[in-house]
Amino acid sequence: MNPLHFTRRSQYSQKTNFKKLLKNLGPSVFIGVVLVYLFAPVGVTVLFSFTQSPRLSLPIQGFTLEWYARAYENPLFVDAMRNTLILAGVSATTAVLIGTSFAFGMTALKGHKRNVAVMVCLLPAAIPALVLGIAMATFFSAIGHQQGLINAGIGHALVSLPFVILTMNARLETFDFTTLEAARDLGANPLRTFKDITLPLIRSALIGSGLLAVAISLDEFIVTWFSIGNQMTIPVLIWGLLRRGIDPSINALASLVLFSLIVIVGISSRLNHRMGL
Repeated sequence: MNPLHFTRRSQYSQKTNFKKLLKNLGPSVFIGVVLVYLFAPVGVTVLFSFTQSPRLSLPIQGFTLEWYARAYENPLFVDAMRNTLILAGVSATTAVLIGTSFAFGMTALKGHKRNVAVMVCLLPAAIPALVLGIAMATFFSAIGHQQGLINAGIGHALVSLPFVILTMNARLETFDFTTLEAARDLGANPLRTFKDITLPLIRSALIGSGLLAVAISLDEFIVTWFSIGNQMTIPVLIWGLLRRGIDPSINALASLVLFSLIVIVGISSRLNHRMGL
């Protein structure tokens, strides 16, 4: 074989391989850059929650859990955490009850009517939280209802409701309603049918949508701010502390909320994955 021909062939092969490498690496590099852009601020927040120095500067000076202890020792933390958990539990329960009933009701609708119902239930999710918060504050003021946990709970349930409805609606699209008819033909009353057939089949969807509602409630700030009055939740507490400046204890509080959301959303996602949603 001609040595010159062999050299040219080798060079062409190297150029082809290099182009293929660039072609394969391009999407991966782009995805990596986008992920870094999305999560770098969150990563820095968590990192600074473990630094020994009160100054927020890189590189961090050692690792410690002192700021988590200081956040817990804050006299406002206990009340804020209690209110946060109350709102999460009450709003999730309310949203699941109403959303499940609404989803079952939509199964009786067909075609255009069903599409309209789905679109209407998504409106609270499409409305900006600022507009929704102002509207709720105006409404409760007009009827003479003082701000407090009840108003905030109603707001949290309203914000969570569309996501619960969508989750339950997706589950009921594959639900076999003939099993309910068979149970009634065999003499089972509605309560027994729901307990023995309906509930076991939708349990995972109920738990998943409930956990999603809890995650939304834990993270909600704007609607809470306009409706909770003098009381406080963890997001409202963090906002109040930020007005006095940023220190690692605030990063610790934010990290606690983040860790809680990751766990809750992870469990909810796993349950939805098991259902094939």
